[in-house]
Amino acid sequence: MHVPSVLKKQTITQAAVLISVLALISKFIGFFREVLIANYFGATGQTDAFVVAMLIPSSILGLFAGGFSTLVIPFYLERKSKSEEAARKFVDSALLVWGSVFVVVSVVILIFAPTFVHLIAYGFTGERFELAVRLTRYLVAYGLLNILVAIFTGLLQAQKQFFLPIAVSLVGNVAIVLSLFFLHRYIGINSWAVGLTLSSLISFIAMFLVLYRQGLFHNLSYHGVDWYEIRQFGVLLLPLVISGGISIINQMVDKTIGSSLDAGSIAALNFSGRVWQIPLALFAGPIATAVFPTFSELALADSGKAEYRSRLEQTMSVSFYLMIPATFFIFFLSEPIVQLFFERGAFDPKATALTSFVVKMYVLGLFAHAICPIMSKVFYSFKNTTTPVIISAISVVLNIVLNLVLSKFLGAGGIALATSIVMVLSFTLYVILVRKYINPFSKELLIEVGKTLMSAIPIALICYLSLPYFQNASAASLDTFVLLAVKIAIVGLLSVAAFFGFSKLLRLQSYEFFRAYVVSLKRRRS
Repeated sequence: MHVPSVLKKQTITQAAVLISVLALISKFIGFFREVLIANYFGATGQTDAFVVAMLIPSSILGLFAGGFSTLVIPFYLERKSKSEEAARKFVDSALLVWGSVFVVVSVVILIFAPTFVHLIAYGFTGERFELAVRLTRYLVAYGLLNILVAIFTGLLQAQKQFFLPIAVSLVGNVAIVLSLFFLHRYIGINSWAVGLTLSSLISFIAMFLVLYRQGLFHNLSYHGVDWYEIRQFGVLLLPLVISGGISIINQMVDKTIGSSLDAGSIAALNFSGRVWQIPLALFAGPIATAVFPTFSELALADSGKAEYRSRLEQTMSVSFYLMIPATFFIFFLSEPIVQLFFERGAFDPKATALTSFVVKMYVLGLFAHAICPIMSKVFYSFKNTTTPVIISAISVVLNIVLNLVLSKFLGAGGIALATSIVMVLSFTLYVILVRKYINPFSKELLIEVGKTLMSAIPIALICYLSLPYFQNASAASLDTFVLLAVKIAIVGLLSVAAFFGFSKLLRLQSYEFFRAYVVSLKRRRS
């Protein structure tokens, strides 16, 4: 039977490109989703309530699932190297035991939703509090399904099958858009909850069926559970659970302190994430996702250390090459970009000003947001789940202190700036501690990063000098939207041309890497 190439295993480069292309398409659909949310609900108290409600089931269940979906890859690969049957048996047992835990936790969230809302958003009172409680209960099913989808995604990625997870995510985005568009006039903000639940259900069914056909989930019985193996997995998972808990505390601290600020502050933090996280979703996320299975395989082979170091150094070099110019572009054009994405309907110029300022503060730590997941995966590939916990613990304490201090002076922007400072610190700690296993920070890499920074300076100049052309800009009507989009596109093209020109002049390795890949694609098509 012929299998489409996209459904087969992919190399790191193929996987990263495939994920990036599909993520770009998904981002376009996600753009319309965010436009609808901003238009219908704006940066208001009810949006604050929804963001908090969405965080509760996702975060509490994510305590276990985030670590599970990460650790399952090296465990699965190690058992698969022995036999396919051993790998299948492990997955069935682990999913049965932990899936039962997820269901119990979901029931607890459903019952104690008011308590969780009080803990996370102490500033919520009256109608905003009641809405957050009701939405939390509506979103429990979404949280549970999303966690299972994350586990299924890890299993597929362990087999280097990256197409299906991102494809069903794209379809899910379409479901959310359709739900918002057709249902908002009848059930208001609940249409967002319906869309999210439908999206996670589609992903769950699609991935479950594919994995089931591959032989998984055929023995979901407690009689067949290898409890010794489950305990061994649980011991390694515990630090990841703690690390996930620390990360969630970080998110909760942001929302908790945000709940005490002006109404709309939490919404501004949420909307800003749709802007500054674009480079992470399009480039950094796909790279980190694509390299992890290969890192895990190389870590298992003693002879693979030299290749590991080479792959890691190249991965980091490419990440810096993509994130540094993106930082300059988003920082200087944050306000026009926010206007283009959101300023219409209930999202007014005041919301634009607040959100764009938050974007500026977040994007200062963009490179660290891109590199830290890669660094953590190095530790995970060597089955060291403790070091990332230590780094996370240090970071969360600093984040709490900085949030409390900076939010008094900068409001929601202070929360964003605190996050950036904390991520840069985390990056620094990872750089120091990763040398226990491997040192990717060679002199050549440092020179490459320096050249990338020099090549990106023209982007800052072009964007800064273009700002007068965006004064009094608006995207409220179709004509003004198109005009604003064209202006941003022109500045973007000039910036990219300047960046590539200087990259070629300075002979950046990452530039040559991308150029060679494009040339190879053209040759294959011809």
